[in-house]
Amino acid sequence: MTDEKEIQALMGEEKRSERSGKYKALPRNKRTERDIARIFESGTETELMRYLRRNGVMDESPRFGAILRLFREHAGQRK
Repeated sequence: MTDEKEIQALMGEEKRSERSGKYKALPRNKRTERDIARIFESGTETELMRYLRRNGVMDESPRFGAILRLFREHAGQRK
């Protein structure tokens, strides 16, 4: 199972504010953490990328790459 601290760290990742162009934190709630945990345990990379984009973390965000790297590391461990 994914380390709870990793999931909580993912929830603290940032998304770009449309107004200022700066990054702001993703909303942290149990549903979001549960969704990310489910994707990490049994989802695909494509599913994760769609979820991140839907929640405002776009490809150009430095956090997008960091989350994707974490997922790839975890996916390698589940095989």
